[in-house]
Amino acid sequence: MSAESAEPYRSDEELANIVLWETVLTQLEDNLESFLEGQSLTQQARDVAADWEPPAELGPLPAELLTRARLLAKAQTRAYAQLRSESRTNRKQSLLIRSVPGPAASAVYLEVDG
Repeated sequence: MSAESAEPYRSDEELANIVLWETVLTQLEDNLESFLEGQSLTQQARDVAADWEPPAELGPLPAELLTRARLLAKAQTRAYAQLRSESRTNRKQSLLIRSVPGPAASAVYLEVDG
């Protein structure tokens, strides 16, 4: 009997694609984690979107990373919903603040003899 490996044979190209996908997923997970940790969410969203670009040579998603990618997509969807909710709340608060009249003009003279 020959001992066959449980891992199917992979070409160098397939292995490189797996490593590249792992790197991409890690970057996206790190971006999501930093987004959820603090700062202004709007600014963080802008920074993350501005700084990240997918690699041009990214091949098809390897099957063994599918679960990880799906979990990441769900977490990103939840973060997007949180961002939308906070954005709506900020807009409502801004409208409320703008509806309050500003300070009245102060009197120029003060009557002291009364």
